[in-house]
Amino acid sequence: HVDLVEGAILHKAIAAFQMMEWRNNMYREIDAISQILPTTSGGTSFLNDMGGKAEAIRTWITNVLRNIIHYKAEHHHYLKEATITLELALWKKRLSEINITEGDEEGRAKCRVKCGVDIVLKNVLPFLELPPCTFKMKD
Repeated sequence: HVDLVEGAILHKAIAAFQMMEWRNNMYREIDAISQILPTTSGGTSFLNDMGGKAEAIRTWITNVLRNIIHYKAEHHHYLKEATITLELALWKKRLSEINITEGDEEGRAKCRVKCGVDIVLKNVLPFLELPPCTFKMKD
């Protein structure tokens, strides 16, 4: 078992993923290092040989961070789609409530601005966004 520095932040970020598949993939990725390190050479200090463990850890950390960044981007994409869908649904509902006709483009535009989406999104989005955490990678 490997204890992670800043592991609580990492686990909090993973737990916030809405898709169980993403969480499970990340936990498998994190657990993989415990399987890799016992069978990897540690190198020798007198030869200035870092050995395979350092490279394995570097590769593992890169994979974990790359996956988190990927899943955060996917989450942002789904959130954007959901926001657009919610906005259109509220607009459509408002149009039906006040009987705006198909040809009344000015009325439709005013209705879109005043359909209440700004209030709804302001109160819904905070529950759907991932908690802030920063993972930076060098390529």
